[in-house]
Amino acid sequence: MSNSTPEPEEELFLGFLEESDELVNDVEISSTALLKEPEDFEHIHAIFRAVHSLKGNSGIFNIKAVQSFCHAFENYMELLRDKSINLDPGVINFIVEGSDYLKNIFTRLSISGREVYLNNDENAFLEKLENQISQHTSDGKREKLRIELLQFFNKATSDGRMGGDSRLKELYDSITGIDPEFLKDRRKSSAVTNEKWMIGESDVTREYIDLNDLVNRAISGEEVEDTYNIFINSITGLMKKTDEAGASSAVEALLAILGEFETLYQEELGMDEFLAESLKELLDKYAGYLTTVEPVKKQEPADVSGNGKRREGGSIDKSVRVNEILLDEFIGHVGELITLNELFTGIQKRLDGGETENLSHDFKSTNQAFHELSGLLQKSLYEIRKAPLEQVFSKLPRVLRGVTQNTGKSTSLVTTGGEIEMDKSLLGKIETVLVHCVRNSADHGIETQQERDKAGKDTEGQIHISAWSDKNMVFLKISDDGKGVNIEKIRTHAIENGFASAEDGAKLSDKDILDILMKPGFSTASAITETSGRGVGMDVLWSSVYEMGGELSLDNKPGLGLTINISVPLAYTTRIKLGLTMRVGDNTFLIPAENVRESFRVVKGDVNTIEGKGEVVSRWGRVYSLVRLSNLLNIPSSYDNVWDAICMLVDYKGTAMCLLVDEILGQRQIVYKELTVQTREPCVFEGVSILDGRNMALILNVGGIIKQFEE
Repeated sequence: MSNSTPEPEEELFLGFLEESDELVNDVEISSTALLKEPEDFEHIHAIFRAVHSLKGNSGIFNIKAVQSFCHAFENYMELLRDKSINLDPGVINFIVEGSDYLKNIFTRLSISGREVYLNNDENAFLEKLENQISQHTSDGKREKLRIELLQFFNKATSDGRMGGDSRLKELYDSITGIDPEFLKDRRKSSAVTNEKWMIGESDVTREYIDLNDLVNRAISGEEVEDTYNIFINSITGLMKKTDEAGASSAVEALLAILGEFETLYQEELGMDEFLAESLKELLDKYAGYLTTVEPVKKQEPADVSGNGKRREGGSIDKSVRVNEILLDEFIGHVGELITLNELFTGIQKRLDGGETENLSHDFKSTNQAFHELSGLLQKSLYEIRKAPLEQVFSKLPRVLRGVTQNTGKSTSLVTTGGEIEMDKSLLGKIETVLVHCVRNSADHGIETQQERDKAGKDTEGQIHISAWSDKNMVFLKISDDGKGVNIEKIRTHAIENGFASAEDGAKLSDKDILDILMKPGFSTASAITETSGRGVGMDVLWSSVYEMGGELSLDNKPGLGLTINISVPLAYTTRIKLGLTMRVGDNTFLIPAENVRESFRVVKGDVNTIEGKGEVVSRWGRVYSLVRLSNLLNIPSSYDNVWDAICMLVDYKGTAMCLLVDEILGQRQIVYKELTVQTREPCVFEGVSILDGRNMALILNVGGIIKQFEE
């Protein structure tokens, strides 16, 4: 009897067909919608995104016919997105025709398996596509030349090389004399539509278009010179104007873009398609906070989000695929919830009517059933949100190929545990972490073939990623058989760059040395380049894991390789957390338990005052800053002396300090309600939760407290 379980590669192909079916359906729906809503450019964006994904996914399986058709279709849609081609009824019918052909191609592919060929009609349509595109090629080349000349002359001006009698000035005057508009800087408003992109009252058109153009060019495979400087100049300009506009949520979106870039960008690779697509997704989220202004014709701005239609407030619709069995189970729980509601209604009627016999018993049993059902509903939602790690693992070989092609090294990747499921909201973050690990191992850990041969190793290096889980956590181990970390080199750089004194540095253990690798700003590079010496990498990696509520540690074997151990929660939600209830004066507050290392009473001799730092507490051989919450929140405290109150040792992204509270009241589940008031300064509160039937309690934001204290 044969095993009915599909092979991993076959399972991946079946997943490709399933996703392709959804994408083709998206193309069909959006194409049909264009007939009714030709003014809504979101349909154009949706078709472009779907066809782009179909092209990329088919490339994994080397399905040439699909690749060539989707490549031409994508280029055509790009011209429509750029408004190089006017959208008229004839063009819309042409798109619908292409949608029909695309559906037919994938229908045959799902029947035939891995091979499909274009028929005569499809080849004829492909020729029409290519002819349409070629008609606009010369304009595209002219615009590219115009932009490059504009950048050249702008740089020459800033360098002082455009003097009155210089040859460059003569050339510039000659060009503008022939065509005064040719070298006009159109970036202040969209080159095609004259739109301005605004965040509040601030015009961010130049910075946004520069950044968006850089990312789009990288996605198209174009090599862009001076990528790092263009990116940093654009993102810092956007952050400055966005911060000035008071849009704190938009600033957070830009910080995520910057963190992603610093985590994944490497000079040897430049901004490859994988990084560019990741940045595009994050940039689209930022675009959700922008509004557009059109001086000539006022219309609803086209959504450039790439993730769905813009809704009021700038948020973007999201969707996920759900297993029907899990959905049925959840609906069953909702039915039980309705039943319990009726039971509570009956109890209320009995109470209103003065009928108290067995009332306490009935209420207790109904409330217990409600408590159990609440747990089942939460568990059911977690199951709906789960997805296998294989979705991430399947993308890593392409990342590895990109690195090895640039470095000339021979490296293989082995993954195990792809069937482990975890929260969908974490998969994107895990993907970023694993991409960074694979790139780091392949680029910096694995030696060249000559070095490996000299060390007596196989000429082909190996990276192994394994995953397993228990009831609450997912564990990941990323190991390579490369050269490992040079402990003494790190020790030397740590001392030279002020991360440790010479005396303390000599006493540091290997584990302490590895911990320094994850400190912000630490680098072993002797010179600052586009990829080294900026002090980003392992610290950003550690921060990403920490933000998921996980932990990261390093295991180094000099000459034999480095292992990165990661653990993150199986389920992740910002709505429900385990927390502690505490009292300060007459006020009750909540604090997430994940931020609390321990609580303790301090002895008098362990409290000191340091000039320039204030009160500190000694604990476990270390000194921590002390923050009196009563002073910070301007609340009268029950105690004046530190040793009479309770110290809570809290931590946020590796920074620890002690909070002084009057009393810890207990542990409870915190159900979050977000604060609607946005502040530009770090906020000491991150939400509010129901404390009992009548009262609410504010939830402390440990990160905000630390930032306010440091300022």
